[in-house]
Amino acid sequence: MKPWKLLTLISLPAVLAFANGCAVISEDECQAGLWYERGIEDGARGRSQATVYEIAQKCHEYGVRVDTSDWMRGHEEGVEQYCTPENGFIQGRNGRDYEGVCTGPTADLFMSHYQQGLVVYQAEQQYLALENRYEKVEREYYSVSAQLDEDVSKKEARALRRHLRSLRREMRGLEHQMMRFGGFGAFNPGLFY
Repeated sequence: MKPWKLLTLISLPAVLAFANGCAVISEDECQAGLWYERGIEDGARGRSQATVYEIAQKCHEYGVRVDTSDWMRGHEEGVEQYCTPENGFIQGRNGRDYEGVCTGPTADLFMSHYQQGLVVYQAEQQYLALENRYEKVEREYYSVSAQLDEDVSKKEARALRRHLRSLRREMRGLEHQMMRFGGFGAFNPGLFY
């Protein structure tokens, strides 16, 4: 396994826990005035510089002035933490939007890995859609099968059998499509990087 893939798997829970936050700031956070630290946090989450204006607007409602220069210095540091190839893959793999915060040589590496992660994410979403459709068709198949056990006319029985054949064909087609993603009930992300 490639080192960055292993690092991704190991660091994914920490990044997910760290990334759960919102852009709006509370009154207590405004009052605390830790603008440099807040800048680092927002930068490490991949938020754009426009975030400081949202924060300033919200803090203004509480009568607090934001030190934007401190926030910007912290943001720059946080962006350096965010703009790594490993994090690019993680962000793409989780289907997160990218706000274009990376610049210079790190931007290309970040975007390359972000795109790889996004391919895996999109493939997984396609697989899940196929799996959901399969489960729906399977439920319908069992429902139609149960109707055949009831007292139905020959004409109704023929129609139900035709419908069952059609559902079986669709299920086989879905199984075949899911094989491209690793198999039935087994999405394999390794096929996509």
